[in-house]
Amino acid sequence: MKKLVRITLSLLLVVGFSYLILFVISSLFSPQAARIPLLNDHRIISQEVEQYRPVFEKYAEANGIKSDTDLLMAIAMQESKGKSADIMQASESRGLTKDTIRTPEESIRQGALYFKKALRRAHGNVPLALQSYNFGLGFSDFVERHGGKMTPKLIRSFSRQKAAELGWHSYGDPEYASRVLRYYHNEQAKQKLAKNGN
Repeated sequence: MKKLVRITLSLLLVVGFSYLILFVISSLFSPQAARIPLLNDHRIISQEVEQYRPVFEKYAEANGIKSDTDLLMAIAMQESKGKSADIMQASESRGLTKDTIRTPEESIRQGALYFKKALRRAHGNVPLALQSYNFGLGFSDFVERHGGKMTPKLIRSFSRQKAAELGWHSYGDPEYASRVLRYYHNEQAKQKLAKNGN
């Protein structure tokens, strides 16, 4: 009898664990994934950033990029997840040391202005503008001098070159643009699902 109970419990454990694994895998790749907070809260705009939406809208509109409000918020997610006063890590874009900006509103104001400059320098190419937000505006010029098309190879080359110039171990985040766009696209999908659900 004890053996039968042990076998039954073992089978239930294996089936339960298998179901959990299948649930996690299917949830990650489902178009409904943004509705599962347990798995995906970290992939969408957090409440810490969302609370500043009116401020993002204000400075996006002031810079003529109102349609890029969610993109600015995605930058803030990648930069600080809303856990820093300098929410967009915009101090250095003003030539200051890191975290010199002390209020989220000032950070958003400066970050929106800098992203607009990056977008203009990148001739409207959003991924290039995002990577330039991280690397500095000179990255757009670097891409222009090397054929005009941003590629993973060019990104790594620029990062290595700048690190060598500065004597640093590494420079910037070569995956920056794709990380920001992940937040942006997931947020767009979440909003669409919410809209369709109403």
